[in-house]
Amino acid sequence: MADQNQGDQQGDPLLFNKIAGAILAAMLLVFGLPQLASAVMGGGHHGPSDELHLAYCCVELETASHGGGEEEPAFDLGAALAAANPAGGQRRSAICASCHTFEKGGADSTGPHLWGIVGRDVGGVAGFNYTAALQSAGGVWTYERLDAYLKNSQEYLPGTAMVQRFPRDGQRVDILAYLGSLADNPVAYPAPAIVAAPEEHTMIEDGAEAVANAAEGAVIEVGDVVDGAVEAVENAVDGE
Repeated sequence: MADQNQGDQQGDPLLFNKIAGAILAAMLLVFGLPQLASAVMGGGHHGPSDELHLAYCCVELETASHGGGEEEPAFDLGAALAAANPAGGQRRSAICASCHTFEKGGADSTGPHLWGIVGRDVGGVAGFNYTAALQSAGGVWTYERLDAYLKNSQEYLPGTAMVQRFPRDGQRVDILAYLGSLADNPVAYPAPAIVAAPEEHTMIEDGAEAVANAAEGAVIEVGDVVDGAVEAVENAVDGE
């Protein structure tokens, strides 16, 4: 019986083809493994033949998914004033010229003069007939208070005689920057809020780590296949 099995093995016309196929598969896996890892990690050259980079694809998708549902950042008056255009504010404040003067020593009109308005007491121009709302407001005109007043005067100080609204942040801060310049010693702008580090950096790091872990898993899995193929070849040779 043993002689018969040995004869069957020697007479198998596909034995060497099977061995050669197993060796070829093992070589393809061994030599193709670096290319597979490179594709997963997004490496390689940057010519036309490397249009697809899986690592870049996955990271960009994750960092770009900042759609609806997130709150808009809070308005930062200090940062906005630092980037404001006082000349543009002067043009925009032309609408105020019907009630106010802007030059130093300017007369009061329907409204009080605005020279030195930032840092001045609210209702503090001597001899001007302020409304009860402004007389009782107290404090000084800071950039923050003027910002709220210009945004919606009636909402901020109900009962004030001024009825004006500048809801657009960009237009309003330009006017504030111009009003702040109306002084011999302009009051400094409020400091910008401290901005936390963007979350995108953490997300990019997490995405890169996930891709690296996936590539490592693929390398281990392919390595197991290579080991299995080599073992199959050795068993076939031993069986021969």
